[in-house]
Amino acid sequence: MTMSEIYREHAPAVFRCLRAWTGSDTLAEDLTAETFYRAIVADQPVRAATARGYLVAIARNEWRKMLVKRGRERPLEVDTAAPGESGESRADLQRALAALSALPEDLREPLVLYAEGGLSYEEIAAQLNITLATVKIRIYRARQRLESYR
Repeated sequence: MTMSEIYREHAPAVFRCLRAWTGSDTLAEDLTAETFYRAIVADQPVRAATARGYLVAIARNEWRKMLVKRGRERPLEVDTAAPGESGESRADLQRALAALSALPEDLREPLVLYAEGGLSYEEIAAQLNITLATVKIRIYRARQRLESYR
């Protein structure tokens, strides 16, 4: 599988994870580009079987580096709607991102990796260096908390 095929298949999931973490389409686009740049210049080739997990791990590291560089987490920005979206769907997206950003990091991260990154519970456990049971519990608790925002 070529890198362009890997990009076409996995870039949307990487972008969705980054948008959920950053709350900004602009930052998510920049970090998605940086993620694929890092994968291309890496010493080892991207294997098709593990590409999504590998790319999401790079994206997560790039996002964390950005947070450290800025010195603190920034509130969600307002550029979350695509051109042509209705005002109602834009408001829904903003409420969902606000609810997601209100979650503690230890609950938000596994949920985003699962829901937006498409990673399995096992891949999340390996990436976050926690047990499979902990992943399941954190995703369950995150979903419970998000239900209160409905």
